[in-house]
Amino acid sequence: MTGYHLAICGQCGAAYADDIPPQEAFDHYYAEMSKYEHGEDDGVASPVQADRYRQIADLLAPFLSPQESIADIGCATGALLGEFKRRGFSNLFGIDPSPACAAAGMRHYSIPIRPMPIECLGEITERFDTVILIGVLEHLCDMEGSLNLITSVLKPGGRIYVEVPDATRYDRWFSAPFQFFSMEHINFFSPQSLANLMAAHGFQATFVQRAPRFLGPKAGEPAVAGLFHQHASAPGETTCPYDSETEPALRRYIASSNTLDGRIRKVIDDLVSRQIPLLVWGAGTHTLRLLKTSSLAQANILAFVDSNNCYQGKRLQGIPILSPDEVHEPSATILISSHVSEQAIEGHILQVLKWTNPLICLYEDSPTEMPEDC
Repeated sequence: MTGYHLAICGQCGAAYADDIPPQEAFDHYYAEMSKYEHGEDDGVASPVQADRYRQIADLLAPFLSPQESIADIGCATGALLGEFKRRGFSNLFGIDPSPACAAAGMRHYSIPIRPMPIECLGEITERFDTVILIGVLEHLCDMEGSLNLITSVLKPGGRIYVEVPDATRYDRWFSAPFQFFSMEHINFFSPQSLANLMAAHGFQATFVQRAPRFLGPKAGEPAVAGLFHQHASAPGETTCPYDSETEPALRRYIASSNTLDGRIRKVIDDLVSRQIPLLVWGAGTHTLRLLKTSSLAQANILAFVDSNNCYQGKRLQGIPILSPDEVHEPSATILISSHVSEQAIEGHILQVLKWTNPLICLYEDSPTEMPEDC
């Protein structure tokens, strides 16, 4: 899809993407175009990611016992399960739509990870004490059907731990323009809207809190973290308070995005006017948005470069996506098209590959510290 409409529910105030494809289209995308294998490091969590998983395990461990069964749905390469395993938990199970992620999880942590989309959860006969959903609910098109399937693999009275991006803090944890409106993110949560959603499906909050989550030295994501347990009342019986935070927060974020987007467009317009030979490093959603909303498509792009082997061999606008090993353009300028990984990519180019190509970093002047408040 090339975009969506951002909508606010008039009854509860929740925000979501409207005018989008069905769930099957998203399932196919995550199976074929996963970005979580981390091709350059064979699926091993970075130090920043490992620290995030330790924080989550610290938060959850007081409520769990090592004998309990835990299923991480949308587990990527299973690094969080690996952290629980290190702490003595043994009844662990992962589910992820990417076969490559499942293979990496088995390879690194010897934890069974079944490659399947949520719509196939009915095939699982196991039942779990706790289900973990980190960075999952914001991706689901069929929220009702998906949560019903997720609930079906819980034991009676079981728990669900949820983390989602906090839409009320997008403007304070600013990254690339509109990056939190990635094509992959189609639901936008506040603490209130997350609690409302879970209450409507028969879950009561043990806790709901804001949490800072860092993705890299210059990149972070504000999160809402909540642990919920099945409640005796029937789903939908509670009255949901209106979420009054999300809409004004998203309007602030859009205004900030427009400001930074204007500066980036000037950089790209200059590249287009000079028609210098260009390698664009990054073939993900950041690049896709620039190709549609800026003049980047008119630049003299020789190739796109990406270390993710799910992207390699494909084409964008008829231009090949290459692995770094396939690049033989020592004089071409490299445009690093990423905010989260900009510093890591720059370091890889200069220190590992030892290329001397001119580099353009779109976010080199952005703040180097993320806000500590959550």
